[in-house]
Amino acid sequence: MKSVFRIFANDIKSVSRQFFALAIMIAISILPALYAWVNIYANGNPYVNTGNIKIAVASNDPGIDLEDGTHVNMANEVFDELKESTSIGWQFPDTPDEAIQGVKSGEYYAAIVFEDNFTYNMYNFEQALLDDKEPLTFYENTKKNAVASKITETAAATLQENINTKYLQTVFSVVFDETKELSDDLESGETADEAIAQLRQLQATLDSYDRTIGSFLSNSSAVQSSISDARSDLEDTRARNRQSISEAQKKLQDAEATIKTLTKTIDEKLTELDEKIDRLEEIIKEIQKSSVVTPEQKQAVKDRTDELLAELEMLRTMIPEDSTLPSGDTVRGALDTMIQTVKDLKDSAENIPENAQNIIAAIDTLRTLERDVLRSGFKTMIDSMSKTVALLGPFVGTISDVLDGVDPVLAATGSTVDSMDSALVQLQRVFRSASDRIGDIIKQVEDASEDDRLELLIDLLGGDSNLYGKFFSSLVDVEVKEVYSVASYGAAMAPFYSVLAIWVGGVILVSILKTHVDRKKFPGLREGQYFFGRWILFFLMGQIQAAVIVAGDIYLLHCDPVHPGLMYLAAAITSMVFITLIYALTLSFGDIGKAIVVVVMVLQIAGSSGSYPIEILPDIFSKIYKFFPFPYAINAIRETLCGVYKNDLLIYLAELMIFGIVGLLIGLVVRRPFIGINEFVGEKLEKTEVL
Repeated sequence: MKSVFRIFANDIKSVSRQFFALAIMIAISILPALYAWVNIYANGNPYVNTGNIKIAVASNDPGIDLEDGTHVNMANEVFDELKESTSIGWQFPDTPDEAIQGVKSGEYYAAIVFEDNFTYNMYNFEQALLDDKEPLTFYENTKKNAVASKITETAAATLQENINTKYLQTVFSVVFDETKELSDDLESGETADEAIAQLRQLQATLDSYDRTIGSFLSNSSAVQSSISDARSDLEDTRARNRQSISEAQKKLQDAEATIKTLTKTIDEKLTELDEKIDRLEEIIKEIQKSSVVTPEQKQAVKDRTDELLAELEMLRTMIPEDSTLPSGDTVRGALDTMIQTVKDLKDSAENIPENAQNIIAAIDTLRTLERDVLRSGFKTMIDSMSKTVALLGPFVGTISDVLDGVDPVLAATGSTVDSMDSALVQLQRVFRSASDRIGDIIKQVEDASEDDRLELLIDLLGGDSNLYGKFFSSLVDVEVKEVYSVASYGAAMAPFYSVLAIWVGGVILVSILKTHVDRKKFPGLREGQYFFGRWILFFLMGQIQAAVIVAGDIYLLHCDPVHPGLMYLAAAITSMVFITLIYALTLSFGDIGKAIVVVVMVLQIAGSSGSYPIEILPDIFSKIYKFFPFPYAINAIRETLCGVYKNDLLIYLAELMIFGIVGLLIGLVVRRPFIGINEFVGEKLEKTEVL
């Protein structure tokens, strides 16, 4: 150890004697910190100025006239709310064409156009489910800025959520308003029989809603599989009311994922179908070119038609006979035609090549049906299912708990809808329960005496329909509770940029400081003594860099870590590990080692989960990131910044130390066979006077 410290003391003495050397040492102590601070500051709160992001909104919606003569335009109501919002720079051009042109020219980052069916669908539930036309159209200029496009998409999604809530309020207000009108009519003198007749009509309307949703539930086995559990164990899961939100949301996500999988599967099957048609055509054309048709060629035609027939019949099973999905009849008819055509082709295989031209014509027909009918038809069906799931998503919530508090129309329906595992089934249950409740009201009134009927009806049907609408729309409210909080987005990025700066500091050190000790000045020492003799200087400089970085994070940028002392400790250990690894690679492999250090840094910038979750990065990064030190260092500093959970900090630091051990093995063991080679290569490179 005496020899090691002798080398270190000589290094300190050499640096302190030269003013410029001392100035450079001070500079490289601060430079990495500047790298971290600038990036953290730039990311401090990037969303505070989103009000400068211009998004245009325009409308083609004419509104509708209600039965009482009131004109309603829900798009204008949304506009009034947006004009009061400052989170986004909402713009209001006169026409949709101006909004779209503004997106194309770059004046706006995006535009949202309310279509002519927007208000109508809000007041016509069945039409909203069956309408193929989207009520909103989103135009986006992704060329202008990549990050801005994410902000505009978030703004559009937020607007959609607000509209969904307004939609819920409107739908339920319309339904419950009918019961309120009945109560008012009774008070003004309407007979009980007339009121009962109107109640039966309202019950029929609710039953119609129930059947409409039921038709969607019965059309896709893929979607149905994600909600079947709710139907089988409804009565057995009443005690789990508090879990109904998370379970329903999970099943809704499963349904959305299933639809995406179904879309991908259908695309793949249609592509395979197209390829099988091409292969059949190739065989027929080869036969046309042959002077003699062999039995093998005829058999090949039969084999290809069998493959094609199997593919078509598989697709046909996906469209039940009673399917009512949009384009279902069209797709079913096209598949039946294609199946029959392929069967005819197989039967005519024996007559090749005489009928080869007719077979080619039939193949052209198959290709036309596949490309022009099947693809568009399946897309329409999938879009319809996706739209239904998205439309009914806001109904996810603890219906059983809140229905008990709705007095009086739905007072007795709580026990029938608790613990729903699907948004579709949940909404269907709401309408079904309301219908059942109206049936109960009718029965109670019919069982009452003639004198008590009117009073009983007024009591049962009284209530505020607007209150009911607002109440049901509030089912989608979410309370956000932060488990671990950070001062700002920049503070959340501090672990990544601080760790990156520590690594950059190590790269700077091996680029400026010499890693090799002058052996002539210190002859006869062991390789380990040479290694640690210079390593101490690198270690000391790395610790200074880490201390400066952490001090700036805390006192200049106000990242406000929960455990500032532990944050410095984590940074100090990170620096020690990084310096050891970088120093060992450079000492062992020279310029090649420096290149390895840079490559490792680049890979870790992209795939360390420092900015994006590792789960959303390409698969290659999820497979290799565990073999690099960045993730463990970043996680350790995150623990100190946001709050330590159990022994996670110690675990991350222990995992990080493994890379320090790897660095020591490289520097003390792996390096030995390369000492002579490195010296030889170094001498040759010096002679080039270039490298």
